[in-house]
Amino acid sequence: MPAISSDEVRIPRHAREAVARHETVVVFNRERAVLALVHPDDVGHRSTPRGRPVRAVAEALRSAPEPDPAFASDMADVLRSVGGVPEDPWAHS
Repeated sequence: MPAISSDEVRIPRHAREAVARHETVVVFNRERAVLALVHPDDVGHRSTPRGRPVRAVAEALRSAPEPDPAFASDMADVLRSVGGVPEDPWAHS
């Protein structure tokens, strides 16, 4: 993890105190969040992993029900009844 000296930046006292209380401090640049200051004890030590392993996802997909064979035919009927789709579906109507 890259590190910098506190001499290289000026962190206001209220922000240092908030971080010491284990609060996250968000730094903005031109109204956009660009940095989060967090207590070192609160970083990088997740007790539980996020997401699912690829094998579990693949197994879930394998056990999913098969698609309805008549679905494509039904959708074609719907499109014919409404006159098709616009050339640019995201254009303003």
